[in-house]
Amino acid sequence: MDKKKKINIFIIDDSFNNEENIIKLMRSSGYAAHMTRLEDDEDLIAALKKKIPDIILYSNGMQLISLPDTVKCIEENAHEPVPVIAVNRPGHDLDVTEAMRSGAKDLTSYDNPSHLEMVIHREVQAHTSIASVFKLEKAIKESEKRCQGLLDSSRDAIAYIHEGMHVYSNHSYMELFGLDESEDLEGMPILDMVGIDERESFKSFLRDSSKAGNKATDKLELSLSKADGTEFKGEMEFSSASIDGEPCTQVIIRTQTNNRALEQQLALMSQTDSITGLYNRQFFLDMLEKASGNAKKGKITAAVLLIHLDNFNEIKQSAGVVGADQFLNEISREFELSINDDDILAHFEGNTFSIIAYNQDNKSITAYAKKINKTSHDFIANINNQSLNTTCTLGVSLLDKNTPDTGEILLRAERAVNEAGEKGPNSFVVYQPKEGELTQKEIDAKVVEDLKLALKNNRFVLYFQPVISLHGDTDERYEVFVRMLDKDNNIILPMDFLPAADRTGMSAAIDRWILLTTIITLTKCWKEGKRTLFFVKLAANSLKDDSLMGWLKEQLKKYNVPKNSLIFEVKESVAVTSLKYTAELAKSLQALNCGFALDDFGTGKNPFELLKHIPADYLKLERSFMEELSTSTENQEAVKAITEKAMELNKLTIAQCVQDATSLSVLWGMGINFIQGNFLQEPSPNLDYDFTSMAG
Repeated sequence: MDKKKKINIFIIDDSFNNEENIIKLMRSSGYAAHMTRLEDDEDLIAALKKKIPDIILYSNGMQLISLPDTVKCIEENAHEPVPVIAVNRPGHDLDVTEAMRSGAKDLTSYDNPSHLEMVIHREVQAHTSIASVFKLEKAIKESEKRCQGLLDSSRDAIAYIHEGMHVYSNHSYMELFGLDESEDLEGMPILDMVGIDERESFKSFLRDSSKAGNKATDKLELSLSKADGTEFKGEMEFSSASIDGEPCTQVIIRTQTNNRALEQQLALMSQTDSITGLYNRQFFLDMLEKASGNAKKGKITAAVLLIHLDNFNEIKQSAGVVGADQFLNEISREFELSINDDDILAHFEGNTFSIIAYNQDNKSITAYAKKINKTSHDFIANINNQSLNTTCTLGVSLLDKNTPDTGEILLRAERAVNEAGEKGPNSFVVYQPKEGELTQKEIDAKVVEDLKLALKNNRFVLYFQPVISLHGDTDERYEVFVRMLDKDNNIILPMDFLPAADRTGMSAAIDRWILLTTIITLTKCWKEGKRTLFFVKLAANSLKDDSLMGWLKEQLKKYNVPKNSLIFEVKESVAVTSLKYTAELAKSLQALNCGFALDDFGTGKNPFELLKHIPADYLKLERSFMEELSTSTENQEAVKAITEKAMELNKLTIAQCVQDATSLSVLWGMGINFIQGNFLQEPSPNLDYDFTSMAG
């Protein structure tokens, strides 16, 4: 046979000859045998801790461990059943009855290799079947346990009904109807939960639904009754389900209160940073727009401060990604105590915080900035038994009657913080415009002209980076990148034109070019017999493009794009700040048979909260998790936790920016589905990666 089946065998024997003979015997029958020879109970216990064998051969007559002791040792130290075969050897013979009473599955002899081979074959096949059943039963129990946990913790009011009676209800359901214990509800008719005036119509609804035999979800709006007789309006959703193997009906109740709470939750999420609990970047920008408008009208004076933590990369390497997030959270509390009551403090991005400080001018801002510097300098965090501290540099841009637009305000603050960084830690710089200096708006206007010409003359090109399966899937997956060409066909990298495109709204037009070119390329690949899938990033401006979905639908139909071959990516940070638009986009893409991925996923205290609102298919882990992954326990724990939760939710995971070969084995062991990074292949204009190289 070209490809031999692998078999792990423990042989309890004090002779090397029998071990060699077994290897030859199994090789002749198509097995690649991996043998481990043991002589006593200590050897056996140590070996079982490393791996569980497919079968154990016990050579009768061993002095240091008997057959009954071998069986007992396995029962006590192996986490699953392992078949033991007793094997007679010259001068040490048992009869089959005695061997089986001692716990062996059968008795054979080294002098009868044909029988020995057949016994091993039979027991290995039986053991494989038993092990599969064992794993399935365990998986089913774990799945049921997870489902029960999800039901119990759900904010939706959920109950299961069998023949009109309650057989299960979660805490939210009990709370909704004013009941204390689940036992109070078991056996109670669901009719008792319906308002008195609507019980007849409810019974008619149930009868009609039962006759129709409809397994789809039915909905009914009606008055419901609490335990104290108080009635309230609600909507009941009915769907087929089962509990303990018995058919039943799942009932979910939604009220206007639920909807209001959801709207409030969405509003809070859209303005809150998940790592620090401060305001996020988008809310800060919205408030800056208002502040700059009021400053131009002469109503206020204020200052915008950007705060860079100086040695944050060192903190991240020392404490890991999770520890670094904890540090950001803790120093946020210190900054909150340092600002004035009306000021706006936000986590802007990464190691940068931002403040709108009201009632500040060129004179007063110095003392304010020094106070922030001192707060950072004096703060010490104790994380993972490490004392961590940092200093910060500040850049300040003032707001008054002559203030420019918000983009220019931020860029002035960025220039100031960069200048402060050059001065050294614990510094600050207040930006002072230079005579004749172009504003960012004027600079962007020139870039926009270049972008328009590049679109008109087709001077953009696509680059592709492979997204590779760690589990043998050979479909060709690539992430799509864009480059711009100057007049001499030199490559211009995205960092040199996309920020301006985002600021000016041109990114939506560039996204259209990328999408159309990607679709044409994708169609060509499938016509050539390649099962190619493309991941395409969308800019924040495209999320708010009302015409995008209609245009995309036309292109998918025109070019006959295969289902699920196009996956759209949106950064987690963008999704949080544009939650409504992202949720609508993801649902629209589902209807068009396109996939959806959340990029840079996994920061914050509970990133999976986002998935309650956005139906993502892929989760692309935040790139900093890959830094020093092979040696960083904290990053490994974070990746493992995200991967396990993603598996529970049936989401596929992608590790991007993979740095080395050692990281591959770590990620494979954690169950990551796909990997990507320059270590494997840098973005290229050619679709030439050999996806079979990782398949076996």
